[in-house]
Amino acid sequence: MLRKIARLLTVMLLFFACLIPHGHIRVAGKEDAMKERINEYMASEEQLQGAAVAIHIAEGQTGKTLYERSADQRMRPASNMKLLTAAAVLDGLGADHRFETIIATDGRISAGQLHGNLYLIGKGDPSLTYMDIGQLAKQLCKAGIKKIHGDIIADDTYFDQERYSEDTTWKDESAYYGAAISALTAAPDTDHDTGTVKVVVDASSSSGKPNVSIIPATDYVTIHNHAVISQEGEAELEVVRTHGNNDIVISGTIAPGEKEQEWVAVWEPAEYVLHLFQENLEAAGIQVDGGSKTAKAPAKTTELLRKESAPLQQLLLPFMKLSNNGHAEMYVKHMGSKERAGNWEDGIEQIERYLDGLLPTGQMVIRDGSGLSHVNGITARQLTALLVHVQNEPWSHAFEHSLPVAGEPERMIGGTLRNRFADSELAGKIKAKTGTLTGVSSLSGYMETKSGERIVFSILLNGLLDEEEGPRIEERLLKIVYEELKNMHIN
Repeated sequence: MLRKIARLLTVMLLFFACLIPHGHIRVAGKEDAMKERINEYMASEEQLQGAAVAIHIAEGQTGKTLYERSADQRMRPASNMKLLTAAAVLDGLGADHRFETIIATDGRISAGQLHGNLYLIGKGDPSLTYMDIGQLAKQLCKAGIKKIHGDIIADDTYFDQERYSEDTTWKDESAYYGAAISALTAAPDTDHDTGTVKVVVDASSSSGKPNVSIIPATDYVTIHNHAVISQEGEAELEVVRTHGNNDIVISGTIAPGEKEQEWVAVWEPAEYVLHLFQENLEAAGIQVDGGSKTAKAPAKTTELLRKESAPLQQLLLPFMKLSNNGHAEMYVKHMGSKERAGNWEDGIEQIERYLDGLLPTGQMVIRDGSGLSHVNGITARQLTALLVHVQNEPWSHAFEHSLPVAGEPERMIGGTLRNRFADSELAGKIKAKTGTLTGVSSLSGYMETKSGERIVFSILLNGLLDEEEGPRIEERLLKIVYEELKNMHIN
């Protein structure tokens, strides 16, 4: 009788034990097998010899570590820095925030004539395009303004006049990813590479020299075309703007029938926008009998037009999907534009304020919002901690939606991951931010396991001899993780 009672109690205890939720259910040995395979791969990977590697892989909800290697070592994150910037700007401005560009006057309008100055006031819209500027000019014309007796003045004082973040090098200055930052700037297309023109080199000519065009068509820049059409090999073009002016020099070779395009950063973006605005006013049939300059608008003006951007959550798509450095630095300055003109110092302080309590900000180095700086220092564990935390923020959907999706060919879905993991089980199961600098490759984000659970990961590779090898290494590591977690369940 006692044995029967004991058996009954054992069965009941087992039954009730099954009803109790378990935080971590795993198949025995799976974690050890995963660690062993990762370590074996890294030991055998020639590209990692002499390089620095930091990895942290954790459960998506709890942040509990599944694998780590040098997870607390500060590393250059490259564009993984944008994860911090995106979270801070969403928290600081809100997912529905819109940026503004204003046209105002200090004069009066009478019989189609504006007697006074016309002000184009930038409020740091990172999405303003040259098409928008043309539309503003047309709207002024439709409003009945035919002549302006005064100056055209561009005001970009919403931000300070420091154009480049602290560690931008001279070699980055003419590249689209190193464009000068201004509260009044414009892009040549809806990729929104602010402060740039698109240079198109077309080798369909039979003259031996390629044709060159620029978008937008403006004489703000001067093209010096020294390129030639060559029957030998692929295009080896170099398109560079010289320091301190807007001379764009094109040299090298291009194959017959080929077309190449390059986005080139302009010198002084506010003056660039002012020049585009003047050109469009003239095209719209509006006469201006005054001059043009950049200056601060007076406190009292009459607003004539206001252009609002799409909500921040929509602008995060080109920012994160395409890894837009200009947007990152403008967001930093927006976070700092409270009691004085937006600037990097105040903006970075706001990023650190958002992270305070979540991450040990005293143990990281933040020098910009884009990750372009080689001085930035973030750990893999700090990045995964952020990724775990933001899942509970009210704007978490906007944050996650902005991340590139592995193997998704649509540009504004797959982004910088659209050509990665495409032919594997991981296609569509990774949402992550890429990062690349000279000698640096990084990838941090979310992965869905075979059983449908979520993990967070951060892989930071520094000191690579060839950063182009980084993506292959990251993909191999994540495939190992995915394969070893197939039978592992995380609750």
